[in-house]
Amino acid sequence: MRLRNSPRKYVRYSASVQTDHGAADGVLFDLSATGCRLQSNLTLPPGTYLALHIEAPESDAPLGIDVSIVRWHKDNQFGIEFLRYAEAHRERITDLIEGREVTTVSDHAEEEELVLSAALA
Repeated sequence: MRLRNSPRKYVRYSASVQTDHGAADGVLFDLSATGCRLQSNLTLPPGTYLALHIEAPESDAPLGIDVSIVRWHKDNQFGIEFLRYAEAHRERITDLIEGREVTTVSDHAEEEELVLSAALA
């Protein structure tokens, strides 16, 4: 059995999923800096890429995960691994997991990060 890469926190957040084949709402559980467990009525077989938006009540703005992948599927639950997202969102998720006050980032700062990461890619 493979051990987890990072600590996780049980949460119950609303989330929306977007794939090449459609969009749906769901409930996010077991949040970590590297992924989550998601429940949704959308069919998401392992290997499906998706974008994820998380509505955390502790956060002023939704958390956006640009690229994620489904790693496992059982019934209507999915294991999601986060592949690419802005550093500001990663820090906010880490703050949520560790119980720290969630930092608020201006839209302008996030735009600068995305431009910088695109330039480095």
